[in-house]
Amino acid sequence: MLPTSLGARLVIATVVPLLLVTAALAPIFVAQLQTRLDGARDAAATRLDAEYETLLHDMNESFNQVLAVAELPLLRRHLRDVHDGVAIYRQISTQTNLAQLSALLDTLTTHFGRYSRLVLIGVEGEELMSAGTRPLPHPTGVDHAHADYFREAMRQPARNLYVSPPRVGPSRAGAEAGTTAVIDIATPVFGADGHRLGVLLFTLDWHYLTARLPHVVGEEAGVRAVMADARGRWLLPDVEDGIQFGGLLEERYPAFWQDLETRSQGEMPLDEDLLRFRTHDIRTHHYRSQAGMIMTSPDTQPWRLGILVPRPTLSALLLGNPWQLLVIVLTYLLAVAVGVLWVLSLQRQHQLRRQAMAFSREAQRLAGEARQYADEVQDLYEHAPCGYHSLDADGRIVRINRTELGWLGLRADEVIGRRLYRDFVSPETRSAFQAAFRRVLGEEGEGSAECELLRADGTTLPVAIQATAQVTAEGFQYTRATVFDLRERKDLEARLEQQAMTDPLTGLGNRRYLMEQAALEMARARRRGMPLSLVAIDLDHFKRINDVHGHDVGDRVLQAFAETVREQLREGDVLCRMGGEEFVALLCDTDADQAMAVAERLRQAVAATPVGTSTRIDDASSGASWLSYSASLGVARIDPAEDSLTPAIKRADQALYAAKQAGRDRVHARFEPAGD
Repeated sequence: MLPTSLGARLVIATVVPLLLVTAALAPIFVAQLQTRLDGARDAAATRLDAEYETLLHDMNESFNQVLAVAELPLLRRHLRDVHDGVAIYRQISTQTNLAQLSALLDTLTTHFGRYSRLVLIGVEGEELMSAGTRPLPHPTGVDHAHADYFREAMRQPARNLYVSPPRVGPSRAGAEAGTTAVIDIATPVFGADGHRLGVLLFTLDWHYLTARLPHVVGEEAGVRAVMADARGRWLLPDVEDGIQFGGLLEERYPAFWQDLETRSQGEMPLDEDLLRFRTHDIRTHHYRSQAGMIMTSPDTQPWRLGILVPRPTLSALLLGNPWQLLVIVLTYLLAVAVGVLWVLSLQRQHQLRRQAMAFSREAQRLAGEARQYADEVQDLYEHAPCGYHSLDADGRIVRINRTELGWLGLRADEVIGRRLYRDFVSPETRSAFQAAFRRVLGEEGEGSAECELLRADGTTLPVAIQATAQVTAEGFQYTRATVFDLRERKDLEARLEQQAMTDPLTGLGNRRYLMEQAALEMARARRRGMPLSLVAIDLDHFKRINDVHGHDVGDRVLQAFAETVREQLREGDVLCRMGGEEFVALLCDTDADQAMAVAERLRQAVAATPVGTSTRIDDASSGASWLSYSASLGVARIDPAEDSLTPAIKRADQALYAAKQAGRDRVHARFEPAGD
């Protein structure tokens, strides 16, 4: 029985419409929030991959530079002279070596802004030379014998590195201590006879390195990076929620750090953000460098690198579209207005029972308003931004709005009462629809599925269907389903997946794409017994091209190289850019002899295809100059029985290194397994 007072009736007429409208709109906003959350997760994963690849590339580049300098004949000769007791100030040749070596270290410090200190140390820990200072024919007087980097480097064999944890130190030689964060990279120096001659120390400006990460150099607002070592020390130069470099995450987020500490990768919420993270251990993840092994303080590894992106919220969803918010407010106002009008009409009817004629006129007026309201509700149903339909127990369409009919490209009289809804679901997704429909008919009374609808023009439409059962005292009546268009979300997912697998400069696949394709080809090779080969390619003296002609010409060389090699390979072969000037070609159904022939053909094609250094390299009439370049190639056989492509990449890199050592612009091969 309804309350008799006008105030109580008005309260009911206000609350009930608000609840009904909320119940109708809630599934729509829940689905939109889930869609945006999925997009945030995908964006976080893509950005995390970019951060990780940038950090790995820059770290390995620094490792390779240290190793390359340590093997310079000029540096070895100087250390040999010091070790043998040669009087440098009396020998003109050794004075020349000293001056040249000092100039080389100064050039490295000036050219590579990442290094704050370059030091050459003797076997007793005495500092023999330091970049940025005048070369002396005797030790500088600085003693490194008790430093961790010297003691650890002196224990290592050739081509091993010791890398210190990030610490606070001077930004440049002679600068005040504690001005920035640095890491020390040290390696032993051996003579040609294998005799230990000393230690080479590079101090890397850690803030300079982390400032190159994508989140620092142009990411959108709200996206931040997280980086900490195994002890939870903050490793980034920027301040995050009051945490400075070297601060402990455990003190700021104790529960968050406990969860992060026990996992190697994954996803978790953090306040109003979503965190995507992974680990990186420099002792094991340096396969792109030339180092044999990397030693460091074990309690600082692995590092944890993560990306924070804002989590979608209902307020952001509503405020992001003012028109949508306006429609929602008007809908609530209309519902409340109708409820209030209904109560007032009842009150008016009670007052007008004694006035028959007035009651009749008022009843006609209210009936007209009711019809108008019904027409508005029907119009809202028919032209809603999502599809609506109802099915009987057999799955036959008993009602469907114009929005969904427009998606299908059909008329209402062609489907209502005549067609089963499952007939409009593609065969590939029909089982998911059937499973959801059975749940709606069962005890759960609701179900959802992502499907593809078959349209009248032959195309398909990706949708998400959420349905509930309408049950009365007589039992099941029909289902009520809401259908959402997923084309925008699917397009975004496809674009993100393509970006994550493609090198933006050359359009080639990246390392992730290579690994996925290699897994497929190795499985196919195991089934069919087909041979597989791998070619590692490195452009010769590419750094000189960048230094002399500029990075724009360097980029055009990389693009022209990619196009030249693609023209030489078959359609089924896979060409990927591993980073910098390093490329890899996966040759399907190709044995060792064929792979050598392909590699030689690629080498000749590159050598015979110069690149223009002007702005328009394709315009011969513009007076463009042409730049010739070459490449060194390493060929390896892929053993399909191996767990991954990594061993084959290592063998190909070893063959490539042999080609470099032999003079560049040539092909070398290594076909035996890496352990032989």
